[in-house]
Amino acid sequence: MYFFKKNISNCLYIFFIFLTFNFIEFSTKEVLAKTFVVSKIEVEEKYNLSFNKLKVMDRGFKKAFQDISQMVLERKDLDKIKNTTINDIKKLIENFSILDEKFINQKYKSIMEVEFNRKKLIKFFNSRNIILSLPKKIDVFFLPVLVDLETGNFNYLNDDIFVKNWENIQENYFQINYILPNEDMEDYLTIKKNLKNIENFNFKKILQKYNSENYIIMIVFKRKNNIKFYSKIKFDDKFLVSNENFTNKNILDQSNLNSMILKIKNKYEDNWKSINKMNPYTSVPIRLSVESDNVEKSLKLENALTNLDFVNNYKIEKFSSNEIIYKIYYSSNPKRFLKDILSYDIYVDTSSTNWKIK
Repeated sequence: MYFFKKNISNCLYIFFIFLTFNFIEFSTKEVLAKTFVVSKIEVEEKYNLSFNKLKVMDRGFKKAFQDISQMVLERKDLDKIKNTTINDIKKLIENFSILDEKFINQKYKSIMEVEFNRKKLIKFFNSRNIILSLPKKIDVFFLPVLVDLETGNFNYLNDDIFVKNWENIQENYFQINYILPNEDMEDYLTIKKNLKNIENFNFKKILQKYNSENYIIMIVFKRKNNIKFYSKIKFDDKFLVSNENFTNKNILDQSNLNSMILKIKNKYEDNWKSINKMNPYTSVPIRLSVESDNVEKSLKLENALTNLDFVNNYKIEKFSSNEIIYKIYYSSNPKRFLKDILSYDIYVDTSSTNWKIK
């Protein structure tokens, strides 16, 4: 009798495992259903007899499309979509809301928030041979040095005219948050000591002090009205060197100064976007296993996969009494996957061919 009951239990267990496996094997969790949100869209229009609120909203949609385009595309790709019609833009919008509206001095003012359908937006850009970058905020340690080549002197932090005006130039599409160092005499003396070879100086001692994972070292060389920006950049373990030259620019002219800062900031934004490019049609398959009796760990993993930006979709490929194997389609490299999933406190054992959740 005992043997008979045990066989029935085993058969039932196998049956339910088989049923679960067949149900899940053919179901794929779509992750790209999220939206891209653009906030703080300000629209203003004269309030008179010809006022048309629908036309004002269309202007808001166009502005939101411009912002999301500048947020996810490098500047070299913007010309490809500059003539997009309002009807095509509306097809990409998932939802919108008017956060505030006022009638002041015969003017209508509103602040909108627009949500773009992520899958539709990716498809739209891909149809124009454009690969977008996923919008992702980043904190960056920012070390600026202004060198006057005529006098041999340099300006640092509060004495640097670029630093004084840096935060005044802001755009809705910016992803980089710049974190300046403290006024530190030791740092000042270190830079002064290495000024003659500043382009080759590694700034290692200063960077270690601020424990900066991501950084931009911006060295500006000034000779009369000729300005050269030399930048050392580290974003997510990627090292870049950038050069930008401006001629006939007077840094004491506010318009000249602002235009240079905007161009440099846009270039840094493009550097960051180049690292976050996503092509949903060239996904890397990654397999992860979890113990089948650890429901909490499985749910935690699925929550992370649903929220990770570069995960296109995933499914349970195998379900047994010992383990669940997830197949994940990831639009970046495995190294980045390991780093991103670690932010959800999920540790992966990669010591063997088959990766496992610890």
